[in-house]
Amino acid sequence: MSLSPALRWRSVPIEALVLREWDGEIVVRNERSGSTHLLGPLASQVLKVLAAADRPLTSAEVEDRLAATGSSPGTAVEVAAVLSEFGRLGLAEPAAAA
Repeated sequence: MSLSPALRWRSVPIEALVLREWDGEIVVRNERSGSTHLLGPLASQVLKVLAAADRPLTSAEVEDRLAATGSSPGTAVEVAAVLSEFGRLGLAEPAAAA
């Protein structure tokens, strides 16, 4: 999957996810796939940003929103890697360019 900075990402529908949070980490069950995942602090914050977004976001936009919330954002490479991994896990999906 391409890690193009212009690639836009969206969360799968929030209704498909069951989330439980402890100490900055999230356990998420994807009802679509039946899989459960433990997300570390950065991935947890990225998922929250995507779930709250009203439109698909680029990696840079995710970073900007993390910074705006006072979260300690990862590097551009780390955020892009989280988004790519979310795509592999079925927690987010790339969206067509606007």
